[in-house]
Order: sequence, then structure tokens, then C-alpha cells
Amino acid sequence: MRIALCVKKDIHGLLAARILAERLSFATLRFFCSVKTRDAENAVPALKIMKLLERDVAIDTFAALETGFDVLPHPDHWTPLLDLKADGGARQLLDFRPDLVISARFSLIFPQRVIDAVPRGIINVHPGALPGYRGLFAPFWQILKRERELGCTVHMVDRGIDTGPILGIARVPLDTSRSLMAHTAALYRGGVAIAAEAAATIAAGGVPAGTPQPVGGHYYRFPAPEDFAALPVPIVTAQDFAETLAAAFPPRATAPVRWSAAA
Repeated sequence: MRIALCVKKDIHGLLAARILAERLSFATLRFFCSVKTRDAENAVPALKIMKLLERDVAIDTFAALETGFDVLPHPDHWTPLLDLKADGGARQLLDFRPDLVISARFSLIFPQRVIDAVPRGIINVHPGALPGYRGLFAPFWQILKRERELGCTVHMVDRGIDTGPILGIARVPLDTSRSLMAHTAALYRGGVAIAAEAAATIAAGGVPAGTPQPVGGHYYRFPAPEDFAALPVPIVTAQDFAETLAAAFPPRATAPVRWSAAA
């Protein structure tokens, strides 16, 4: 079975890809990454800090490992997707001929032609409880609204945005002593475990049970400076950053992972 893993090229994307790679050793994998930077990430001070830590520092750390890190390929072997246009990123992805796609923290929306071209479908790991927290920065908005539990929803991708049938929801209790980064990492750890289980069911010839989403919901976008000012937790602490780095970059894997060479 050929599985394409589509993630963002940042610390949470690396964490998601590592866990998936460890759990999907039965499949041939290729790692695709989105590298899109939205204007808000350079305009809002808190978002600039998060981009620096989650993306720039984390990727530099990963690249510096060079050897002794078997779970993920070196960054030079990733396939970056700048878009999902028919003659661009969509062609790069579909040239791999994936039986299944798993998307986690991926910055691009899958067009219908890509959805239709993947035989076993596309599983998305969305770090928000659906349908209430669709869109961007779902962990942030759940914390801002002081939800007692944050949700990470695993669902099949359909023609809408974060609207497909739900395969499972991982729950993380709100802990105001921990940062936004720590909550986000915990949400992805729970979500990708559900996605990996669904992928194993599909590989065995089964169909994971999906539940249609209720009517309604809300679509969120990037938070503004005043939203960050009202957040009841810090965006990151030194301890949480160190722990997230350690989770994303564990010791050498004990079992080989079958990666398909990037095109």
C-alpha cells in the first residue's frame, strides 16, 4: 500500500509525520510538505514568534541532525508542494500514485480532482473539535473560549473544508499551566494515532466507520493581536518548547521505515 503523508514543514508537522511513519511500517510512504506562509504570519507579532520557533528553529534543528535519524527522511528528500494546481503540486502528489493520503497540519486545500484520484480517500487530522472549530488555529480558539476539553478531529476529506465524515476525536484537557504549543502538540499526538488506526483498517481491506458531521459549526481564521492578549495561557514556554522538540526528534528508530524516494 502506498500512503502519502501531507504535513506542514514545521515542528508539529514533523511530530505528526514521525508518529505516522512509526505506525505505518506496513506501507510504502512518501512525505510531502506545504511551505506556504500567510501574510498574517509576518504581520502579527505573536504569529511571527510562533513561525520562528515552530518552523525556522525546528527545521534548522532537524536539518542539523544529518545522521542517526531513521524515522523521517532528511529535509533534502522531502517533496515540497507550493500549491495543488493540476500542473503543479497536484501532479507531484498524484505521480506517487498513493492509495491513501493522510493530511495533518497541511496548509493547502485538496481540490475535488485530487480527492477523486486517490482510491482509498484522504484522511485529515484537524486540531479542533468539529463542527464547532473549523478553519485555522483551532487549538488557539478552543483555549481562548476556555473549553474544558480541546478536540482533535480525524475525518475523511470531502468537497467542503473540515466537513467530511468523522472517524474519531482525540480529547485533551485544558491545562492553563501549559502553553499553546504544548496543547497543540498533544492534540496532534492523539489525532494522528486515530488516523494511523484508520489507515491500518483500510490497508486490511476494511472501511473505517465514519459519522456525518452535524449541521452548523463555525469557521475561524488567524487571531489578531487583541485575541492573543486575551489568551489565558502563554503561546510557548522554554519547557514546552524543549519537550516538543524532544518529541519531534526522538532517538534513532529501532525498525526501518520504507520511504519512497522523492521525485
